[in-house]
Amino acid sequence: MLEVLAYLFEAFHSADGVPELPALARQLDAVGFESDEIQEALAWLSELSQLDVDAYQDVPDTPRWLHPLEAARLDADALTYWHYLEHGKVLRPAEREMALDRVLADSQNEIGAERLKLIVLMVVWRKRDELSNLLIEEILFGRNGATLH
Repeated sequence: MLEVLAYLFEAFHSADGVPELPALARQLDAVGFESDEIQEALAWLSELSQLDVDAYQDVPDTPRWLHPLEAARLDADALTYWHYLEHGKVLRPAEREMALDRVLADSQNEIGAERLKLIVLMVVWRKRDELSNLLIEEILFGRNGATLH
């Protein structure tokens, strides 16, 4: 699914530029993506559209440690990635809380680094400012990946 999201990121530079899901499915099919990847990406985009960002507006900018229940949901690699995000102050406080809420709501008992990256990607995808674009590029293409813009 990351390949589909990478394509969307390259094809639609603004978060508002993504077409309606049925048209997008046809476009992704025409490009050559597998139907299961397309369905997974469309489900991800649908979940993205349901995020209530207003509920997180008043989160204070204070240090935050993971609650044991939150930490228990992350495997070792995901926990390492989370600490990288936290120590680098990559996520704003509202984004951090939104991501942790998504972690707790996720159906998987233990979340790996790749799933955590998808959750973080979902949280920052809408904003699409310079900093979030860099994070999106890192998640989708890795540190050694191509810079798009």
